[in-house]
Amino acid sequence: MAAAAAPSVSPSPAPAPAPKVASPKAGDRKVVPVDAVEVEVELKLELEEKHVLAVDDSSVDRAVIAKILRSSKYRVTTVESATRALELLALGLLPDVNMIITDYWMPGMTGYELLKHVKESSELREIPVVIMSSENVPNRITRCLEEGAEDFLLKPVRPSDVSRLCSRIR
Repeated sequence: MAAAAAPSVSPSPAPAPAPKVASPKAGDRKVVPVDAVEVEVELKLELEEKHVLAVDDSSVDRAVIAKILRSSKYRVTTVESATRALELLALGLLPDVNMIITDYWMPGMTGYELLKHVKESSELREIPVVIMSSENVPNRITRCLEEGAEDFLLKPVRPSDVSRLCSRIR
């Protein structure tokens, strides 16, 4: 009787090398399947720009604060009034604001009133608010800090002021 032939085993091919993938950058988006539903997930990186809303009725002061913040790698949106800032925030047109920096004294609605509106809003209250003023009035500063302002800066704002704010930006 002839011996049964042993099954032949052919060597398996070597696994293909993993494709090279570029490192993700801030703002890159990736589609990830989750329970058969595709969900868009934004990749968050440590170097992601923080978004600051700067509010001042003076175009010169808006330009100065925007330049200082941008030189510190912040993304900045500037508006000319507290009323406009609240409109944009309420409409959800600025959904990713990490901090509001506002002048104290503006026509229509003051920065202090903007601070109160933000802190009274369940959607906005977690956004840190920093008040700026060219007037060093101690009771005004105290009142803003008691109402929930993260800080009070005296104008002109300097780059060293911005570095002090870094830890307050969420």
